[in-house]
Amino acid sequence: MATVKGERAGTVGVTVVQVEKGSNADLSGLKDASEYADKTPYYVHFKLTKTAEGNDDDTSSHFEVYDGGKQLTELMVLTTLDPTGDPSKPLVTRRFERCKDASDTTYKTATAGQSVDGCTVFLADKGTGAPSTVKWTRRSDTLATWK
Repeated sequence: MATVKGERAGTVGVTVVQVEKGSNADLSGLKDASEYADKTPYYVHFKLTKTAEGNDDDTSSHFEVYDGGKQLTELMVLTTLDPTGDPSKPLVTRRFERCKDASDTTYKTATAGQSVDGCTVFLADKGTGAPSTVKWTRRSDTLATWK
């Protein structure tokens, strides 16, 4: 766990638990899945631990993932509501179950010492190797690095 300063005050404990290689089939349920035909997803499983002086409003920090000097692309997957055509159940919720991000609300209501698990998806282009470095950054500043 790396304890990093918050954007305005306090600190947060950030832990990279695992980087897991997925398969292209994981992306087949996404809208416009053909856009990801030559991509390999990697899942960064992480934990955010609230410290005694925990920071609740750091929205500018995020992970970056690299294969050597090449940065992988973060994939933001949003929950969707799709119409069903059935008046008794007009909408169905679709989520990307393979990797769920940490809940901001859960973290904000956590007490000191509690952790929130999360996952972020990164895409490697064809020919890009497995991630070798994960960074926790804020704007252009690297706050922690895992290799």
